[in-house]
Amino acid sequence: MREPNLYIILSTALIGSGFFFLYMQHVRVIFETRTSIQTLNQLEREALLRREDALYYTFYKKLVDGPDFWHGYEQLKNVTDIEYPNSVNVLQRFYVLPELVAAYFFHLVRSGYNPILQPMQFYFEFVWLMGGVTLLVLYLYGTLLSENVFGGIYGVISYLMFHSFVSKIYERPVARENFAFPFIFLQMFYLCICIGRVIHRQKHSSRLFMIFVLSMFTACALLSWQFSTIIFATQIMIVMTSWNMNTMPTHVANAFALDYSLSHLLGNGIAFVLSHGNSQLLFTWQLSVSTSLFLITVVRQVRSRRHANDPLQSDYFSFKFILLALVFAGSMQEKLVDVLRRTGMLNVQDNNYVHYCDLWAHWALQVNVNFVTNLSACNPLYGRVAWSELWQLVKTLIVKPYCMYGVVMLAMFFRKWRKSNVPTTASQEQRERARNYVLEDFLEEHHVSMTDMSNKQTEQQLQQCFKMLESCDHDYERYKRRKAKLQQQQPPARDDFMKNIKRLKAQIHRNSDKQRKERQQHHGSQQAAATNETKEQAEQELDQEAGTGKATATAEAEEAAAVHEDVDDDETQQPSNAEEAMPAPGNGNGNGNGNGSQATPKAKCSSRRSSSSSSGVVPTANTQIFNMHYMYSFLQMLVFTILGLAVRKLFFLSFTQGCVIAPTVCSKVWYHRQRNIFWSVSLAVFLLSMFDPGMVNIREEYFPAKYEHNADDLESMLEWIKLNTEHDAVFAGPVEIIGTVHLTTRRPIVNHAHLEMRQMAERTEHAYSVYSRQQSSDIYKQCAELKIQYLIISLDECTNEVRDDCDLLSIWDDKQPANRKYPQFCHELLHKQVPSFLKVYTNDNYGIIKMFSQSVQIILKHAKMPEMAM
Repeated sequence: MREPNLYIILSTALIGSGFFFLYMQHVRVIFETRTSIQTLNQLEREALLRREDALYYTFYKKLVDGPDFWHGYEQLKNVTDIEYPNSVNVLQRFYVLPELVAAYFFHLVRSGYNPILQPMQFYFEFVWLMGGVTLLVLYLYGTLLSENVFGGIYGVISYLMFHSFVSKIYERPVARENFAFPFIFLQMFYLCICIGRVIHRQKHSSRLFMIFVLSMFTACALLSWQFSTIIFATQIMIVMTSWNMNTMPTHVANAFALDYSLSHLLGNGIAFVLSHGNSQLLFTWQLSVSTSLFLITVVRQVRSRRHANDPLQSDYFSFKFILLALVFAGSMQEKLVDVLRRTGMLNVQDNNYVHYCDLWAHWALQVNVNFVTNLSACNPLYGRVAWSELWQLVKTLIVKPYCMYGVVMLAMFFRKWRKSNVPTTASQEQRERARNYVLEDFLEEHHVSMTDMSNKQTEQQLQQCFKMLESCDHDYERYKRRKAKLQQQQPPARDDFMKNIKRLKAQIHRNSDKQRKERQQHHGSQQAAATNETKEQAEQELDQEAGTGKATATAEAEEAAAVHEDVDDDETQQPSNAEEAMPAPGNGNGNGNGNGSQATPKAKCSSRRSSSSSSGVVPTANTQIFNMHYMYSFLQMLVFTILGLAVRKLFFLSFTQGCVIAPTVCSKVWYHRQRNIFWSVSLAVFLLSMFDPGMVNIREEYFPAKYEHNADDLESMLEWIKLNTEHDAVFAGPVEIIGTVHLTTRRPIVNHAHLEMRQMAERTEHAYSVYSRQQSSDIYKQCAELKIQYLIISLDECTNEVRDDCDLLSIWDDKQPANRKYPQFCHELLHKQVPSFLKVYTNDNYGIIKMFSQSVQIILKHAKMPEMAM
C-alpha cells in the first residue's frame, strides 16, 4: 500500500464530495416521491412513523419543543408517559444520541439563522446527511482496497444500483442503523488504514491518535444502535485471530493489538458514561472479547520479554489460550456485574440480549420459546432472507466478477501456452547472442573462468546447456523457463545460497545501521549461531564476484536472518525494467556487436538475468491481497453475510460490505501492472451489473409499481382519539401503532415496540391477551394491573381463525393449548356485549375498547359477573 500524494488525495476528496451530495439528493427525492410529504399535514406526516421509529421521534420532539436544548434534555431524564405509570430515564434506557445531536443543532440553527425552521424537515435532512457519510466512506474504502479511484467509483455505483437491498433509508428514515452504521463504517475504514500503515512501515506509530479516533467512532455507534456491539464483537474476533497468524514482528503486533483493545474498552466506557450508566453496555459481547484481547496481549508482551530468544513460543501461547481468555473474561464480567448489583452500586436492568438469543434458538431449533419471541420472529424485519435477494447478492458481487476474472486468466494462460509451443526460426545473430547469454550464465553460476574450460567435465556441462538451448530453438526465454523447471524438481543447495547472496546485495543498500542493530537484537543467539556457516561462505563468494573485502561480506551476512522477510516483500514490489534494460534475445535490433563474442558488462548482465528470470513467471496476485487489512475486510464480509441470513434486518450489512469488496476482484491488486486487463475486466463487470439488475432497481425506487400509501385508516382513529378522549387517558395496543398514537396524540401508553426489554415483553403479552381464548375476567385483571383505560385492537387479528403460524391466535394456541376449545375473546367482543369492556370506536382496520374503572369492576364482581357464553 503506497502513500498517496497530495494530488491523489485532493482528487479523491473532490469525487467523494460529489457522491456525498448526489446521494443526499437521491434519497431525498425518493422519499418525497413515495410519501409526498410536502403536501401532508402534521398529523399525516407523523403517522408515517411506526414502531420504535415513532418513539424516537417523540424524544426528538421533546427536545426541540422546549425553550432550549437543555430543558428538553432534563425532561428526558424523567419520562412517565411511555411506560405508564413508571418513570423512565430515556438517556439511560434508549439509544438517543442521534436525537440529541439533531436537536442541539436544530436549536442553534433556529436561534441564529432560521426561526421558522420545521423540526421534521431538519430531522430528515440530518438522516440524509448520515446516508451521505455512508456513501462517502464506501467510496474511500473501495479506493483503499482496490488501490484505484475506479474501484471506489465502482463500489458507489454498485451501492446505488442495489440500493433497495443495501439500505431502507427512504422507507424507515428514523431506524437506528441509519445513524449508527456510518460510525461503524468509519471505524472499519480507519482500522484498515491503521493496519495498512503497520504492514507498510513495519512499526506502529501515532498510538494515542489511533486510540482516540477508534474509541470515539465506537462510542458513537454504541450510543446509536443496540446491534453495534454484535458487529464490534465479530470484528474483535477476526482481528484477534488474524494477528496470531501474521508475519509482523512480535513487538509491533503486540503494540497494535494492545491499542486496538484499549480503543474498544475506552469506547465502551465513554458510551457508559454518556448514557448515564446504561447497564446494557455491561452485558455486551464486545466488552467480553475486548477484555480478553487486552489480557492476551498483556500476557503475550510479558512472555515475549522472557522468551526473547524464542518468539514462536509466545505466538503459540497466545493462540492456544484465546478461547480460555474469552471464557475467563465472560465469567469475570458476569461476576463483576453481579457484585455491583448486590452492593447497590449499580442498578442493573434486564439483559436485552437474552431476547435475541431466544430468537436464534427459535430459528435454529424450531422451538416455541415464549410468546414475545414468537411475536418478534413474525416481524418482517426479523424474518429470513428470501432466496431472490440472496441470489442477487451472489450473482452481482461474486459470480459476475469471478467469472470475468476466470475468463481473463484462461485467456492469458492459453496465450502464453500458444506462444511457448509455436516453433520459431532464429537468425544467425540471434543464435550467437543466445549462446553468449548461456555461456555467461554458466560461467557465473559455476564460478569458472575461460582458462578452466579445458576441463572435460566442465566442457560437457556447457555442451548440455547448449543442447538444451537448441531444443528450445535458440529462444533464451524458453531456455530459462525450462531450466527453472528442472531446478525446481531437484533444487541444489548452491542455488539457494546464491539467492541469499543476491538478497543480501539488494538489501544492504536499503537498511541503515540503526535498523541492523534493532533486528540483530530482536533475533537471539540461536539464529546467530545458525548463520555462522552462511557468514563464512558469503565472505568467500563476495570476494570472488565483486572483489569486495571480507568486512563487507560479513556485514551483509549478518543481515541475512533479520531481513529475510522484508526482502521477499521488497522483491515483489520492485518494478522489473527488463524490456528497457535489454532487448529480448530473439530480436535482431540489439545494441551488441555482430558476432557477440565480447562479454557484456557485469551490471548489464545482472539486469538481463533478473529480467529473464521474472519474465518466465506467470503474473500472479499481488502479495498485498494476503495482508491483514484485506483479509479483515473479506472475513468481515463473510460474518455480515451470516448475520444477514440469520436476521433480515441486518442483511444490508452484507450488501454494503460486498460493494466494497467487489471492486478489489477487478483491480490492480490482482492484475498488478497490466492496465489493459484491469480496465477491460472492470468495465465488463460494471456494465453487466448496471444494465442487468441495476437500472431495474433504480426505476423501481423512483416509480414503484406496487407501492401504495399505507391507507389503514390510522389517521381517522388518531383524530378521534384527540377529540374524544382525555389528555391523560392511558392507551395500550399493537406495537406497530402504539408509538404512533403516543407521538401524535401525546396520550400516555403502557407498552411500546422495544420487546427485548423483559418488563416490556411482559406488558405486551398482557396487552395482547385480548387476542387469546382466555376468560374475560382474566383478561380484565391483566389490563387492570397495567392501569389501561383504552385498548386498541387490530380487527384483522380478531377473525377467530388460524390462517398461518404468525397469526396471533395461533401463537396463543401454542402457548395455551388447553384453551383451544373456547372462542377468541376479541372476536366475541366485537359481536357481543361483554361486561367491563365497551366498544367505543371501529373502522375498517382498528377498534378501540374502553375499560371500565376498577370500582365498577368490583361491583360487577360482587354481583357475580357472568362469563361470556361458550
